[in-house]
Amino acid sequence: MNHPTLTSFKLFIGAIVAVNPTRADEDRPVRTLLSDKNFLCIWLVGGVTGVIRWFQLLAFGVYSFEITGSPLLVSAIPILWMLPLILFGPFIGVFADQISRKLLLSGSIFLITALQIVMSLAAFSGDLSYFLLALASFVSGIFWATDMPIRRRLLGDLAGQNVSKAMGLDSATGNATRMLGPLLGGGMLQIVGMFGIFWLSGVLYAVCLILVLLATLPGRAIEPAAPSFFRDFSSGIQFVMRDKVLKRILIITIIFNIWGFPFTSMIPIIGREELGLSPFFVGILSSMEGFGALIGALFITRFADKDNFFQIYLGGTIVYLSGVGYLSILTFVAGGPIHSFYASTVALTIIGIAGACFAAMQGTLTYLAAPPQYRSRVLGVLTLCIGTGPIGFFNVGWMAESFGVANALIIICFEGLLALLLLWVWGQTINMRKELEDRISG
Repeated sequence: MNHPTLTSFKLFIGAIVAVNPTRADEDRPVRTLLSDKNFLCIWLVGGVTGVIRWFQLLAFGVYSFEITGSPLLVSAIPILWMLPLILFGPFIGVFADQISRKLLLSGSIFLITALQIVMSLAAFSGDLSYFLLALASFVSGIFWATDMPIRRRLLGDLAGQNVSKAMGLDSATGNATRMLGPLLGGGMLQIVGMFGIFWLSGVLYAVCLILVLLATLPGRAIEPAAPSFFRDFSSGIQFVMRDKVLKRILIITIIFNIWGFPFTSMIPIIGREELGLSPFFVGILSSMEGFGALIGALFITRFADKDNFFQIYLGGTIVYLSGVGYLSILTFVAGGPIHSFYASTVALTIIGIAGACFAAMQGTLTYLAAPPQYRSRVLGVLTLCIGTGPIGFFNVGWMAESFGVANALIIICFEGLLALLLLWVWGQTINMRKELEDRISG
């Protein structure tokens, strides 16, 4: 949808947004970026919060299935994480233009840290219910909604001429957190339970708060004006609707987040119900998508070029959806738990590689295609598009409840591919390569 991404990234884009970059920046852009204390702090915040997000989603999914036994209720957890992206994402983008982004980011991290303390106490006392997990998921989703219009916008502003490298580094970081997060979540859940999940989350969020406070960050993007949030919000949407390039980029984001990414909510069920795995091995299974994403990000770093940004973005989406269909077939022709575990890890790795292609280009294409004065609002609209994910999570959860997990996965695979086919028919007259090249060079 998002959305929609930790180690060596020099970025998927070997391209250059910069005009006349220095030789040092061309040779070592990642080293240049990470030598800036302020950029390093905000980048680390993204990496740490990404780890928390993914190990909590894994732990919440496993725990929810254990106490409810319902695939639909399991899929409701990521729905609640993503719902705030729709409800609040665009408005946060408007706020981020007119209020200190350091204040907004530090304030949101403080509140999410306080939530972890409350939830750890509930888990320690044995009062952790599905309702509390659902509530924590929704509040965590509000924090997630701040990432694109505030933290990632700050990364772009701090990067200067290396903006494309910065976005690629951050996207690759996010991919790696999808590997580390589920591993950590499965292990913590098996060893110390949900109390350990929330305790560790609180500690890591506190570290992020310190990092933000230590950084010197740009102030307001524009001078504060009389508040007109609905006007600014609608202006961002209207701008996107008038722009054929941004519109096509964001429609692909919607397709991915409705029919692609939601399959991840079924991984804990596949691991526990189909393969009979322990929480730790469910974490390993879930982490393979992140492992593939990391491989994909490193591959993109080496071979991506501004001439093929959109091809990588679209191709990654097609392979991702096809991989979901293949995973469904594996469930039908399972050759025993061990065989299915190994085959599923390979399939999830391939899916992760494709997902890296999508994730690496999603934020970058949106950032580069939008004029500077509209970027926060357009990134807010991107957050809105990522926020369509709850529709997909409900769709796959309901079908898994009604028809079984395998049937649900094959259906969303075909639905997503059909949507991409219709988009291709509609946009045949648009030369995306030329349009993007003009905007990047301009």
